[in-house]
Amino acid sequence: MTAEEISQSRQKLSEALALLEEAAKHKKDELRSMMTDKYGNVREFFSNKEDVAGEAYRKARDYATEKAQYARDVSTEKVREVTGAVDQEVHRNPWPYIGGAAIGALMLGFILGRKN
Repeated sequence: MTAEEISQSRQKLSEALALLEEAAKHKKDELRSMMTDKYGNVREFFSNKEDVAGEAYRKARDYATEKAQYARDVSTEKVREVTGAVDQEVHRNPWPYIGGAAIGALMLGFILGRKN
């Protein structure tokens, strides 16, 4: 192979590479525009769903907060009723409660005072 043939081969190779690079750039732009057009609707769909999900989360949070407040109010009322009933019963008949407390204290002292 002569120097002139090598030079021509290199020039043809450079031209072919330039054509390939230009075709790749064209395809890249074509693919990018196709993806933008085709999947823009998907992006819009999910952005709308994000708003809907956020609203559903806020509603669920508000509902849970409301129910927790209601449960707290009801339980507070029940505790007050039970403590009032126990207080009245202790005032009417205190000796069983005094005896129960004494037995409980005696058992706790026995358990804590034992050696291994």
